[in-house]
Amino acid sequence: MVVTRRAVIFALTFLVAVAAAAVTIVLATSGSKEADTFTLKGTLYVAKCMSSGYGDLLPGAQVEVTDQSGEMLGVGAVELSDAVTNRKSGETPDLKAICTSKFSVANIPTGRKMYGVHVGNANRGVIWKPESEAKQGFELSIGS
Repeated sequence: MVVTRRAVIFALTFLVAVAAAAVTIVLATSGSKEADTFTLKGTLYVAKCMSSGYGDLLPGAQVEVTDQSGEMLGVGAVELSDAVTNRKSGETPDLKAICTSKFSVANIPTGRKMYGVHVGNANRGVIWKPESEAKQGFELSIGS
């Protein structure tokens, strides 16, 4: 079999075109995936956090994000409480204190009607927001 110079050039040109198309597809796909997600952030305020009854809301507690159809969109965790009001360093814990904790759940897909956040046991319920508000963050208050 005789391979002509013209056939070699054609084959190389074809391979370069296929490689360029593959690189373009990969770059287009990876760029759009990031734009189609967001990180849902929130703050959890727990009143009387120093008393019993809130063990399901301690740091490490699971944070679940779902959409209006009940599909699980992401899971995160409550972070270590960064502030306890009504308490000074070295003071006896105030049982009426309000603990403030943060949470975030990355890679939440966009384009859903409603986003629900649930923290703690099944009795706590779900807080719902439309996408525009969910992107601004959630503030959950528990206790009185």
